[in-house]
Amino acid sequence: MNSNDSPKPSETSARRPWYRPGRRTLIEIAVIIAVFIALSLWLSRHMLQREAPAPELNLPLLHNSSMAQLQWPSAAERTLVYFFAPWCSVCRVSMPGLNLLTDDERLRVVAIALSWEEKTAVEDFIRDTGFRGEVLLGTPETQRQYQVSGYPSYYVIDRNGRILHADRGLSTPPGLWLRTHF
Repeated sequence: MNSNDSPKPSETSARRPWYRPGRRTLIEIAVIIAVFIALSLWLSRHMLQREAPAPELNLPLLHNSSMAQLQWPSAAERTLVYFFAPWCSVCRVSMPGLNLLTDDERLRVVAIALSWEEKTAVEDFIRDTGFRGEVLLGTPETQRQYQVSGYPSYYVIDRNGRILHADRGLSTPPGLWLRTHF
């Protein structure tokens, strides 16, 4: 084989595998993680701050209209308060993942409907998503107290009513699990 028979640079790059783990891949992953963290911080910038006291609530349950309370100290180690609207398409996608968290005895999962006009719209939404947890009917005052400006929004609150985490937008079940356990 002489020097004229060697492959051209474009031919060798065409034979390279599409994925080559290495330093560049680690940098790309780090950049993606940094972008997600920055986006999360930006979306939650107007929410109640970490370590702030969570407001106590007394709201009707969706299915039987009796009252349910969010009060501190709580019997549960942590409480995940998930705010949704029945017209919210992102809520429709993310809410079924909450079912994976409802089996944890140390965690109370409470979904609070906001921005609803008819109770039947909330009932239809819950039936369609298959959510099995506790659902409360929130009010505009609830939205103001928790500074909810978009859906879904959620708070992780410790037993004593201190906010441990606040975020807004789509979250995966593993992401929610990590936030509620660490």
